[in-house]
Amino acid sequence: MALLCNIGVVIWLVLCHFASITPPTALRYIALFSLTTPFAIVANMGFVLFWLFSNSGKWFSLLSLTILLFCIKMIPAIFGYHYFSKNNWEKDSLSFKLMTWNVHAMGTFNSPHEKEHALGIVEVLQEEQPDILCIPEYGKPVDNKRKDYTKTIINNGHYPFFKFNVDNSFGTQVDIGTAIFSRYPIVHYQAHQLSTYIYLVEADIDINEHIVRFGVMHLHSFGLSDEDKAIIEGVKYEQNKGDIIKSRSFLWKFNEAYIHRAEEAEKARALIDQSPYPIVVCGDFNDLPFSYTYATIRGNLNDAFAELGRGLGRTYNQIVPTLRIDHLLYSGNDFKIKAFKTRYSDWSDHSAVIANFQIVNHKAN
Repeated sequence: MALLCNIGVVIWLVLCHFASITPPTALRYIALFSLTTPFAIVANMGFVLFWLFSNSGKWFSLLSLTILLFCIKMIPAIFGYHYFSKNNWEKDSLSFKLMTWNVHAMGTFNSPHEKEHALGIVEVLQEEQPDILCIPEYGKPVDNKRKDYTKTIINNGHYPFFKFNVDNSFGTQVDIGTAIFSRYPIVHYQAHQLSTYIYLVEADIDINEHIVRFGVMHLHSFGLSDEDKAIIEGVKYEQNKGDIIKSRSFLWKFNEAYIHRAEEAEKARALIDQSPYPIVVCGDFNDLPFSYTYATIRGNLNDAFAELGRGLGRTYNQIVPTLRIDHLLYSGNDFKIKAFKTRYSDWSDHSAVIANFQIVNHKAN
């Protein structure tokens, strides 16, 4: 029985691997396996230990060990093991601190506590003081009925350069989109539409005569309502039969979201490949490490979490602790990562991803 279970979890991880390289349009529902990749890895690790410590069948440990070695590239991006690595947040002329954070439209959706959430977000930003701040799902009021915190953020962080691309709205009151705040000149800016309401915002920033391209995006979400999330929580903790039946309807919704994101990721990848400059890609991908979306966008880029992250690196603060859906990728030949952290906050449903980079192997312009 143990051997059959072991074969089953090996097949499970194989399917997770195929989910990272197979477009959801080519094989329906294969993408759903990427949600379970962390659990498949842990299950296979468990079987390696089980067989090694069993009285017989130690050779069976090779079943899971082989597939783990085959999928070795996945592991650092899913389980951060850099607990003893030192972070260096010191700045010099060739370093910059970057922060990406989905701020949930600056509290727009947290009625009647919008102001409390917005002020909390502003306080976190003031504490972190990144040189470049990339915010997907930034909320900017269109009139004076709500407070616009843009000037406050600009003044607190000393950001003379600001760009904002509207991709959606909250009624007629708030524009929602991607914001970039920078202490360095933004010498080129363009918003590329990937699909309806979805953009890759491209900004070339002159960091002490070194041009760096930044690509910021907020990809298609799963579209879960508060009621949907409550049902999932019910399945997790109460095992309510009615909720379990309802949750099955999410499979279709999830698969459609995967298809949308895959198409967006392929377009984003093409834009990334066209960059004439060293590039940093960040934002809310709404997908886990080594989903098809993540793998497509990452390509040969480095993942900041994989280089210096710890634990699971959760960035979405609801449902399950494996949801690292906000990412920070960079061209490894052009930058050295000096420090990295994920900062949890009560003020948004996402955690901030923050890194300190050093520019290397790049001539000044």
